[in-house]
Amino acid sequence: MRIGSFNAEDSCESRIYTEISLGRFPHAAIIEGGTPEERMALAEKISAALICTGGEPRPCGICPNCIKAAADSHPDIPVFSAEDKAKAFRVDMVRSIRTQAYILPNEADRKVFILENAHSMGLEGQNAILKILEEPPSYVNFILLCSSKSGFLPTVLSRAAVYSLGEARLSDDNTIPREKLVSAASDIAYSLVSPDDFETVKAAGQFEKDAALLKSTLPVMQEIFAAALRIKFDGGDVEDDISEVAEKLSSKLTKRSLLEASEASDGLIESIRQNANHNLTVTRLCTLLRRAITN
Repeated sequence: MRIGSFNAEDSCESRIYTEISLGRFPHAAIIEGGTPEERMALAEKISAALICTGGEPRPCGICPNCIKAAADSHPDIPVFSAEDKAKAFRVDMVRSIRTQAYILPNEADRKVFILENAHSMGLEGQNAILKILEEPPSYVNFILLCSSKSGFLPTVLSRAAVYSLGEARLSDDNTIPREKLVSAASDIAYSLVSPDDFETVKAAGQFEKDAALLKSTLPVMQEIFAAALRIKFDGGDVEDDISEVAEKLSSKLTKRSLLEASEASDGLIESIRQNANHNLTVTRLCTLLRRAITN
């Protein structure tokens, strides 16, 4: 972990630093948007600052807690993700996190739990963690990372502060216009309301010779699925450029199907990060999404 200081010129980081300095940082926080790397870097910076025993500014970078945090070896900053990132958080893992939260810190005054891709907990997992988000031990902080807060149940959102890093991106090298990505993601999404599997195959044809387009479109597909789920739960507002397709999916697909479609997108993103065969990934996209909507 490389720990830097908070950027005073960044409104999000400035807000967080002020809250930490005043002892007002919330017990449950959601970091959305940006790239996965940016979300994790901010979570690590927050974690180090919360357990720092040096002076201001925090994290100081030189106290024993900061040094261990920088070495990714601090026992009081556990990081959790799905055991198999192609799948959602298993509910038994969420229950284990809940149990561990009641164990006192080993070395620091606090324990900071970082949950990657926390929106992939699904309905059962989010309900399992709900109680401890509402009434955590006084020494515990939870930091939930996600591409969009829309993937969370309203009950979870009501118990956590949200910090946004802006538009979600797969990586910093994305140069494809947002309009093209929304169009490509919408083509796939609209195909899912058709009973004909071939409609999804046709929509995925645009990716056959364009690996960069697929890589950059998947996070937008996640936004659409998450937005549709949010509409289904509470009719909440969503981004204008995906509102129409999100409303269509919300009216046609079940909550379970939308969750499984979002989880399938997570798995495909991870496959790309692990350099999976491109043609196989396109095939899996069609198979996994069609399978999701049958539930």
